[in-house]
Amino acid sequence: MAARAEEPLPLEILDLRHFQARDLATLLEEEGRIWADRLRWDFHSSGEIVRRYLDLRALSGYALLDGQVPVGYCYYVHEEHKVLIGDLFVSAPYRTQANQHRLLAQTVETARHTPGVRRIEAQLMMLESAALDRLYPPSELAVFERNFMLADSIASLRRESFGPAAEAGVAFERWSEAHIEGIGVLIARAYETHLDSSINDQYRSVAGARRFLQNIVQYPGCGAFHAPAAMMAFEPASGRLCGVSLTSLVAPSVGHITQICVLPERRGRGIGSELLWRSIQAFLERGSDAISLTVTAANTGAVRLYERIGFRTIRRFRAYVWEGF
Repeated sequence: MAARAEEPLPLEILDLRHFQARDLATLLEEEGRIWADRLRWDFHSSGEIVRRYLDLRALSGYALLDGQVPVGYCYYVHEEHKVLIGDLFVSAPYRTQANQHRLLAQTVETARHTPGVRRIEAQLMMLESAALDRLYPPSELAVFERNFMLADSIASLRRESFGPAAEAGVAFERWSEAHIEGIGVLIARAYETHLDSSINDQYRSVAGARRFLQNIVQYPGCGAFHAPAAMMAFEPASGRLCGVSLTSLVAPSVGHITQICVLPERRGRGIGSELLWRSIQAFLERGSDAISLTVTAANTGAVRLYERIGFRTIRRFRAYVWEGF
């Protein structure tokens, strides 16, 4: 009788605090290459934060192991009532749906049993799974389709594609930290009834919006904040802040539109498109040749605007929110 081939041993999952940066070096290098090749995004700064916290034994999450070699990882951050899953990546030879689900399920299970946690959020650009929602009942998990869009020749973009100019009297200025408190109020107002406040609950309050803004300015999760391309809009007569664009650099020649917010009562008056145009011109001035952004697919008006301007969707990913567990 022919000998039966041995089944491969199942991969193990182990707490990330058992590892240091050198243990995940090859894995992080592979992830960095994928971000650069697929998204034109320099992952170095994000990778450095992971390395730093690994060496401090302070990164919460799990590693997927083949023997003693990490072939995947997932980390999370605990913020008051919620857990934010920051990243999940599995090396190409092991990147099966089952392996990704095992790693994420372990992280979610730990988060759900963390005292005080009522909500889990995740936007996982490298998670290649469309079937995750089958693992959780609809009462616990909400899934939101999102688009990563790129305009890869911004010098060819034309102002007329952006629509009519902003209403007369609106004043536009470059970013100033003097208005940071007002920008937090603006963000909360802009997202009061917006779908994206279901994805990120920081948008639901002024205090949360200010924390979100501080994270954008201080940390490289959405690239390195680039103040020269960030713009503010002020109402005619009153001079009240009514719109803002937040921007970052994600590679030496690639800018990113992190946020465009306009007060609900001032929408439809060309302010958002003017902010976008001015931010793009500022990136051109510094020598950038491409701009990226993310948008929720159900926000069809915004998607159509970006497509008309010259952006194209180069990757689709999902935002996940667990509640009611």
